[in-house]
Amino acid sequence: MSEPNGRASGIRGRRTREDEDLPPVGQMPIVAAALVIGILLMSIQLWLLTVALDLYLGDNGAGIWRIAVISVLIFLGGLGMLRLLRRRPRVRGTTAG
Repeated sequence: MSEPNGRASGIRGRRTREDEDLPPVGQMPIVAAALVIGILLMSIQLWLLTVALDLYLGDNGAGIWRIAVISVLIFLGGLGMLRLLRRRPRVRGTTAG
């Protein structure tokens, strides 16, 4: 038999540990977008690091603190994105009646 995720299963309805790691149905594009945003944020932080190092080596220390604050805000945004991805949607039960 084949499960909806394309994996073969000997017992119908039995969930494996691999199935629990998969995002819910329809959320794969959201996960892919979050991955792209995460890579973009990391590249911006790397660029900020090179700018801060250039300012430090050029004896212009006033701009370094602003860059550090921006980098911290980007890091907190990444943590917020991670928290959003780990949330599971709530499914309301329906009543027969």
